[in-house]
Amino acid sequence: MLTDTSTGAGQAVLLHDRCPTLAELADAAHRLAAARPDLCRVRTVGTSRAGRPLTLLTVGRAERNVLVVAGAHADEFAGRASTVELAHRVLARPALRTAATWNFLLCLDPDGAHLARRAVTARTLPEYFAGYFRPAAEEQPEWAPAIGAPLPESRALLDLIDELRPALQFTLHSMDVGGTFLQATRDPADLAAPFATSAAALGIPVETGTYDTFWLRESGPGVFLMEPHHIDRQESSTGMLAPHPAARPGDTAGVRASTWFAPQRHGGETVIVEVPAWTSDRLGDTRPADDAPRRLSAAADRLRTRGALLTELLDTALPHLPADDTALLRAVRSPLTASGQLADEWDPGALGRSLLRPGLMTRAKLAGIDLWAHRVPVRAAALLRRAIEPAGARTAPEAARLDALLHDWCARYQHRFRPVWLPVARQAEHQANIVQAAVELHLTA
Repeated sequence: MLTDTSTGAGQAVLLHDRCPTLAELADAAHRLAAARPDLCRVRTVGTSRAGRPLTLLTVGRAERNVLVVAGAHADEFAGRASTVELAHRVLARPALRTAATWNFLLCLDPDGAHLARRAVTARTLPEYFAGYFRPAAEEQPEWAPAIGAPLPESRALLDLIDELRPALQFTLHSMDVGGTFLQATRDPADLAAPFATSAAALGIPVETGTYDTFWLRESGPGVFLMEPHHIDRQESSTGMLAPHPAARPGDTAGVRASTWFAPQRHGGETVIVEVPAWTSDRLGDTRPADDAPRRLSAAADRLRTRGALLTELLDTALPHLPADDTALLRAVRSPLTASGQLADEWDPGALGRSLLRPGLMTRAKLAGIDLWAHRVPVRAAALLRRAIEPAGARTAPEAARLDALLHDWCARYQHRFRPVWLPVARQAEHQANIVQAAVELHLTA
């Protein structure tokens, strides 16, 4: 058992400083349903590509619905603990159950989570990347509809949104190194104060410069409005909006077709809450950037150089691999594609000229680009190292080279951003605080 689900104080007690495994998360949901059958129900709402169940925990019986989605990305674990925390809060606080029925999709991508399971207990970046997995862009269920990729997990979530017609959908995300930030499909200015209060109380730095939100409008420090045309611009620079081969003409509609915007057809909205596993205090400085052209060039050069090196290692290893279309190999290609496109996007001698216009480039945004220039190649190297593992001795030279690169690149990543482990209980409490605040602001009036 990972959590004590018998408490009545509205808090999930983590017995260990880690996120639940999928089995432990399902066990917690079934224990709640057994303890409170009058309020809690568990059902399967779909299956993954590999036949794993998509499990929904429902708490309450109010007319309106709230949907909380965890596990949209396989490498992001905080939402599992946050889901258990939120379920306890709803059971302990009748006002929350009066406002809405709460529906918790325990994991949107259980297949990806299975491949990332070794990283759940990591406490250092090298440990985390040793078990790292994040699917190829077209295999990420939350995003796949935006490029016409026909995934059963995406269909299950879209069908669930049409069934529940949620007034609010929350997706709980996390990252390796960074701070906290929030994105929403309606102006989230009213969430800026509770967001800042929660982050300050829990000692989580607010990230104002992440490249995830570079082109979005900021409604408060670390609080961003997701406007489709801005996100389309963002994701086009990383290769995320390349149409899937199975897409039919007219299927690809950009970010408006993603699961984020689906609640809008029923009058609902989506809020994305991001927390870090390791905090860094170098991503919130809103002062104008110093020496931006040189640092942008350095970030672009780092991506190009590391991407070319990894591409060469991939090409060398491929003839020795038992299959060239495994989930890990497909996953490697996404960050390698992103490396080239992001390098062009940042290079001040190319598209990056637009980043230098007056008032746009803050120190936080420049640090956010620098962080991505470290993170993306480390992800690609970690995925490639795992992908060639089945070949054993046949890829031993490539494996040794990748081990050395991961050691060096992780060390440089840590030296630059000084990551500090954020206890899982604080990750979960922060996400739960923001979800609760949004429901109280929007549904209890």
